Amino acid sequence: MKRINLLPPEQRAKAARELGVLYALVGLLLLVVVLGVIYVWQNGRISEKQARVTALQAEVQQAQIQAVALQPYETLQSQRTSMADTAKQIYDSRVIWSSILQEISLVIPDSVQLTAISAAVPPYMLAGGQLVSGPGGTASTVDITFTGNAFSHSDVAEFMTRLGLLPQIDNIKLINSAITIVGNTKLAAFQITVQLRPFLVAPPLSGSVVPATTPLPTAPPTTTPSPGASP
Repeated sequence: MKRINLLPPEQRAKAARELGVLYALVGLLLLVVVLGVIYVWQNGRISEKQARVTALQAEVQQAQIQAVALQPYETLQSQRTSMADTAKQIYDSRVIWSSILQEISLVIPDSVQLTAISAAVPPYMLAGGQLVSGPGGTASTVDITFTGNAFSHSDVAEFMTRLGLLPQIDNIKLINSAITIVGNTKLAAFQITVQLRPFLVAPPLSGSVVPATTPLPTAPPTTTPSPGASP
């Protein structure tokens, strides 16, 4: 059966307009609902991010407080590292007397007998000493003194020549050499002084460079009696 709309054309147009307005209102309502949902969701995310930022700021503040509390330990660690480096430099720049005396023992002629050896480290080779510059590169100090007897002046000269072969020794000087009678034997009693060759670089904690002609006080010497005869 065919349905026939008996409403007048004016009524049918009005009903169509009202239906369109209803659809528009429904669409607008849906849009408002969607926008509300999006707003609530975004607002929740913003609140979550803000809470995270607040927590991170609190952690940063706590870390800063801890860093301030640990600052003295960092300073102590820096001082410890600096002191360890300085101690290593001092150890590396030490004068190894055992090696020097061993090398000296190898160059003593059989005809020479040492009765005493006096040795001292010059100030410019100690930690905090001043590096020496100028002709010869040494200051006016006496670092090692040899006292002994030889059969002749020639033997004393030979001993001095052999000392000149040692790389650690410089500025060899004969203080005196005199013939003496010991029992029935004629001997040449002598005294020789030498200097230690200075370092090429300044020792740790050193100050300014001083001229080679500047007299420097020496540390109290260490006197080592020599055993009977030389090797």
